[in-house]
Amino acid sequence: MALFPELVKQGHEQLIFHHDPASGLRAIVAIHSTLLGPALGGTRWYPYPDEGEAVRDAIRLSAAMTQKSAVAGLDLGGGKAVVLGDPTRKTPAQLRAYGEFIESLGGRYLTTTDVGTTTDEIDEVARYTRHVVGTSAARGGSGDTSALTAVTVINGMRAAMRVAFGDESFRDRHIVVVGVGKVGGRVARHAAEHGARVSIADVRADAARKLACETGADVVDVARAYAMESDVLSPNALGDVLTPETIPALRCAVVCGGANNQLHSDPTDADLLRDRGIVYAPDYVVNCGGVINVAVELDGYDPDRAQRLADNVYKTTLAVLETAQQAGISTAAAALRRVEERLAAAKSASKEAPDGFEIR
Repeated sequence: MALFPELVKQGHEQLIFHHDPASGLRAIVAIHSTLLGPALGGTRWYPYPDEGEAVRDAIRLSAAMTQKSAVAGLDLGGGKAVVLGDPTRKTPAQLRAYGEFIESLGGRYLTTTDVGTTTDEIDEVARYTRHVVGTSAARGGSGDTSALTAVTVINGMRAAMRVAFGDESFRDRHIVVVGVGKVGGRVARHAAEHGARVSIADVRADAARKLACETGADVVDVARAYAMESDVLSPNALGDVLTPETIPALRCAVVCGGANNQLHSDPTDADLLRDRGIVYAPDYVVNCGGVINVAVELDGYDPDRAQRLADNVYKTTLAVLETAQQAGISTAAAALRRVEERLAAAKSASKEAPDGFEIR
């Protein structure tokens, strides 16, 4: 990868590499934008095959965080941290080195949990830096963010069903949920409790069977799930699942899920969904519950305020989908337009105000 051309293309401000020889920590932080406030993003601890894959992940995910915060109306920018390593073999020395690295950035980047990191580990990192959110309630944090993420996905799904069917009720709808972890599992339970016929798929067969026993859902193979006839397809596991190769095989009316970066090429692949008459609820519009949760924590966590902001996702999703219809563009393009308008307003305002942002 030609790094500087890629950073310019994506609009990134900074890419930071850090190595701690004593602990063996290898970490990368991508800061996409601080126009709206300090960059917020999770810490993904993953055994990447090489540095190039780690950089690509950090760049793509950090840009998505800018979009997510902007659409959610939060005064935060977008960033992402990736650590190259086996998450089951991280050491206390590495967590300390990582916390000290985050502290050295001076509040320009705030981090929280992601794939491969836990709340307990973020609590440990918080011993060495002030710039951590999503800590446990015992440390004054908001704890597990997956519950509110499921709420925003469900709210986005209701809005998408209203546009697709003229009725946002789950009753008698067929919902296919791919990935039944903390978010997808909650989405599946909610749909089943509200009268939907639910099919679930997960690479962890035991998890799928357990949830099926609890909800009465059907268990299907992951490979089959994406091509099943359904009212709603809800991807809640891996990204990059909506591609020019997979989209023609879809047999759903709505796509709405919690997985990040569902489109292989955003927003261009959304045109393929639009051409097929499929209502796509852009992932970063509907899966922003976790970001909302930790953003509220910055001012002293208030669960009621977090819930109110999560409830707004229904209106936001509906506005994005209706804008797409009225303008004759894809829903992804409509969401991106909303992001760009907010960033442009912030950039204009920044020219009239002192540089910098508040470090909490």
